[in-house]
Amino acid sequence: MPGIAEFTELGDYLDLPVRTYSSGMMARLTFAVATCFSPEILLMDEWIVAGDAGFLAKAQHRIEAFVEQVSILVLASHSVEICRKWCNKAVWLERGEIKMQGDIETVLAAYSREVGTT
Repeated sequence: MPGIAEFTELGDYLDLPVRTYSSGMMARLTFAVATCFSPEILLMDEWIVAGDAGFLAKAQHRIEAFVEQVSILVLASHSVEICRKWCNKAVWLERGEIKMQGDIETVLAAYSREVGTT
């Protein structure tokens, strides 16, 4: 609990009912709670972190440290940069079907050629 309280920077607001929280306050709290343990397998849909600039930098650091602790990361993302940084294998899905699978660079190269990205 102290680590969650420190990370959220919500101070005395943590003593109030969560129904009174703004969406930003709720996002801080749920993010802190979701990243306060070390899972063996982590499933992530995109790499979304929101908030003010100070919190965004802090959250980015925390999520990177969180991901580095897991044994297996399964990431669904449209970000080539994020995939390249965190993944070594890829499965390209299109309309619910596997279009290609293999090492990350091979799949990203094929994806880039087809959709015209770099």
